[in-house]
Amino acid sequence: MITVHNITIKKGERPIVNEVSMQIPAGKFTAVLGMNGAGKSTLMKAINNQEKVMQGYIEWNGTDLSLIDAKTLSYQRAVLSQSFTPGFPMKVFDLVEMGSYPFQEKISPEEKNTLVYNALKEVGMLAYVERDFSSLSGGEQKRILLAKCLVQLENNFSTSRTKYLFLDEPTASIDIHHSYKLLELVKNWTVHKNLGVFAILHDLNLAAQFADHIIILKEGRVVQQGHPNLVLTPDHLEHSLEIKSIINQHPVFGCPHIITLPI
Repeated sequence: MITVHNITIKKGERPIVNEVSMQIPAGKFTAVLGMNGAGKSTLMKAINNQEKVMQGYIEWNGTDLSLIDAKTLSYQRAVLSQSFTPGFPMKVFDLVEMGSYPFQEKISPEEKNTLVYNALKEVGMLAYVERDFSSLSGGEQKRILLAKCLVQLENNFSTSRTKYLFLDEPTASIDIHHSYKLLELVKNWTVHKNLGVFAILHDLNLAAQFADHIIILKEGRVVQQGHPNLVLTPDHLEHSLEIKSIINQHPVFGCPHIITLPI
């Protein structure tokens, strides 16, 4: 489990993340919601040791994050960024293979190839192994990048059995079909791989459907957190996201189904 203890991060004198406490448990999908500028990406960077924390501390499986070196951390987590552009032609195989960079000297070429092909098969993209990454659609590219993350996570060099996947707006700029398939894959991994997931999302209904736990940030503070049924209410959404809504029970999945209204 990752535990965030009352952290504050400032840019100048302005707090971007303000006294935030939260947890990312193994085997669960945690979704983070919030308006632009709420501090979501800064919080994610802090949990990955990419932002300096002015107050508080972060624990990874009981160890202070500040005591974990970059190599060890790379064995325990992978990050799917908002976008990735190589800037030059790159085959899908070569891109996915990059996930093995933290430990490539510790495995054989055959083991590395197996990791790449298994990851592509798992995300349903094995037929694209020889394609140029830039020739793919946005949704296809996201699944390839997800395969790269899976290669990184499928290593045997971490002293901890618990691993984490961070997703920074994974459904941005892709259609609803690919958004659903990508989050469905990730949700399955939380169950079958005991993976802890931390995802920044903007689609309330996708968050309601896939998340086990939802955190809402506003102006750098956690204003709501808990099960989707408890967090996703009209009052909470109006206060934290400044939207009016009607919320019903989803007829198929039983989760909240949000209908947004004009203000």
